[in-house]
Amino acid sequence: MIKDIANGLFEQYNTNNPFEICDYLGITVLKHNMGSKLYGFFQRTEDNIEILHINNTLDEYMQKYICAHELAHAILHVNLSIAFFIDNPLMVKGRYEIEADRFAAELLINDNDIDLTYINGMTIEQIAAYYRVPKEIIELKFERK
Repeated sequence: MIKDIANGLFEQYNTNNPFEICDYLGITVLKHNMGSKLYGFFQRTEDNIEILHINNTLDEYMQKYICAHELAHAILHVNLSIAFFIDNPLMVKGRYEIEADRFAAELLINDNDIDLTYINGMTIEQIAAYYRVPKEIIELKFERK
C-alpha cells in the first residue's frame, strides 16, 4: 500500500522530488532553524492548511529526506496531528514513524532507478551514500540489516 502510494505520486507528477510533489499538492513547505534536535514536522491547521516545517540547518539531502518523511504524514496519517506525536512520545519511533520512513524510502529510491549489479556487494552505508539517504532508509527499502 505505501509503495503503491509513493509510486502513484511518482507516476502522476513524473518526479520523486518531495518538494515538487508538495507544490503540486498545495502543501506549504517552510524551512527555518529549529535547533539541533528537531529535523521537521507536519502541521495541519484548523482551516486544513497543510504545512511541512523543515530545519534549514540540515544539508540538502537530509532536507529532502525530511520532506519525504513529513509528506508521508500528510498523506498517510491524515487524522493525526502534531499534538498526537508530542503527547505520545512512545509513538515517535513506532508505527507511524516507520510508515513515514518506508514511504520516504519508496519515494526517494524508485525501483526503476535501482541498479542491482552496481550496488550488489555494497554495505548499507555505501548504498546510503550512493542514494544520499540515511542508512535506515536503505534498510527499509531493501529489508537489510
